[in-house]
Amino acid sequence: MSIETPVDREGISQGLLHHSPFTEEEDEFRELVRTFLDREIEPIYQGLATDSESRHKVWKQAGEAGILGATVPETYDGLGMSPIVNMILSQEMARSHCYGTVGSLFCTDLATGILLDGGSPELIREWAPKIMAGEAIQAMAATEPEAGSDLLAMRTTATPDGDDFIISGEKTFITNGDIADIVYVVAKTDPAARGKSMTMFLVDPNAPGVTRGKLKTMGFPAGNTAELHFDNVRVPASHVLGGLGGAMRLLMHSLAFDRLQISARALGQAELAFDMTLQYAKDRRLFGQNLFDFQNTKFQLASLKTEIEVGRAFLHEMVRKVRSGTNTDTEAAMTKLWVCEMSGRVLDGCIQLFGGMGFSDEMPISRIYTSNRVLRIYGGTSETMKQSIARAL
Repeated sequence: MSIETPVDREGISQGLLHHSPFTEEEDEFRELVRTFLDREIEPIYQGLATDSESRHKVWKQAGEAGILGATVPETYDGLGMSPIVNMILSQEMARSHCYGTVGSLFCTDLATGILLDGGSPELIREWAPKIMAGEAIQAMAATEPEAGSDLLAMRTTATPDGDDFIISGEKTFITNGDIADIVYVVAKTDPAARGKSMTMFLVDPNAPGVTRGKLKTMGFPAGNTAELHFDNVRVPASHVLGGLGGAMRLLMHSLAFDRLQISARALGQAELAFDMTLQYAKDRRLFGQNLFDFQNTKFQLASLKTEIEVGRAFLHEMVRKVRSGTNTDTEAAMTKLWVCEMSGRVLDGCIQLFGGMGFSDEMPISRIYTSNRVLRIYGGTSETMKQSIARAL
């Protein structure tokens, strides 16, 4: 048995539109994403295969719908929208039943930002059209087995060789890593120089010396998290992004926004889980009355609703600051810390109200719960966020 509780999209939207920090154009983009997910992904996600051919078909559909590469400037025939649309895409993915099964999927446009920020006009002209059309799936390869939150500890190297670089090393927990057509690889050109030598490379994952394999994770059973191995992979110097030693600048510029995108995803999951739980509580009969009618249930739901509204207000304030250019990395860390921790509390409370039904993997709430756990880990763990915040005190 699998119960798909209908999502009250209109009800959630009313909360979003109240003092909304989003522009009319961004609201239209939200509707575009929501319509695509409802029509094309929701009906098929449980049977969505993880092989490259199946995923490329879905990505091309997303490209045709116009939800990919929205930040590409008009100079390169893009929409030229604010990176805020990436937060919108993340939130809508998380508010879809499919997210707990397929994972981040289309939420890779921060990589597009790195291409636009650090790539040559030639590289942008080559890849931007493919990204927007869904013909090029992107993957960001920074994390290593011994270097997650501590990027300076990475061991992957890039050795100059004429007009090329030779990359050797390994990356892990890479979203879309096993199906990507283009991979952004961070490597050290001089390990002794630590962060000053970290350089971003655009790598063809089908090049000789690249091997990749899918990882089985606690959540996202139909996701494409992978590990990548680079054994003397030759990359032309023209594929360096942001110049030699420029990776930290590119990453720091995008990392704060990535944390806000993850926060939006956490808020979206909390919203969806609450909506499903509220409906379940009103329908579930227990001891001759609805589960919702018990005082404990009402108090629990009231507390969860309040947490969600606080999280939404926090995130919306950050959107306003991003738009005005007054946001800081510390504030991004605080947002990710609080909203992701809040989302975990909300999901735990929702599972408790579902009872034994929530423990069944056939129930969407179970998949939402397991996939939610990683939000307090990737993009920087909660502990890393606290360290970052403390440095600014």
